[in-house]
Amino acid sequence: MWVAVMGASVAMLAAGWRAGTATADGLTVADPGAGTTGQGAVPAVSPTPIDPTTGGTTTGTITTPAEPAPPAGPSGTFVGASVSNSYGSFQVQIVVRDGTITDVQPLVIGLGDSTSRAINQDAVPTLEARVLDAQSASVSYVSGASYTSQGYLGSVADAIANAGI
Repeated sequence: MWVAVMGASVAMLAAGWRAGTATADGLTVADPGAGTTGQGAVPAVSPTPIDPTTGGTTTGTITTPAEPAPPAGPSGTFVGASVSNSYGSFQVQIVVRDGTITDVQPLVIGLGDSTSRAINQDAVPTLEARVLDAQSASVSYVSGASYTSQGYLGSVADAIANAGI
């Protein structure tokens, strides 16, 4: 059956060519000598090009690949200054991804005595959660842990400044 259809298409094209124009698969082909003013130009008919990257057809529009969007902000690990007070030294580092603080890790937490250790054990996780929620060192101190809060948040503020956020 396919051979018969192809034979019919070729026969129609040949008959049309002898008459001056023919259509095959939706394309019009003109006989170069069929023009009445002697121009006899064949209209430019080009198949739709295939896009090698997608396998689909292109429309002739030239596009350039989009450049990747710049990150929303800095990324990395940034260490804050060591802040000392009557109950020890405090130093933290922050982890930043695209300008967002994703983690606060204590490096040095004043552990001068057992009372300080007990206070810090409760206060440090609370301060970390507040910093992550606010994305800032400008958070309220933990009640009963003012020295820990002051030292911890002072180091966080310096780490944020080092990150440039």
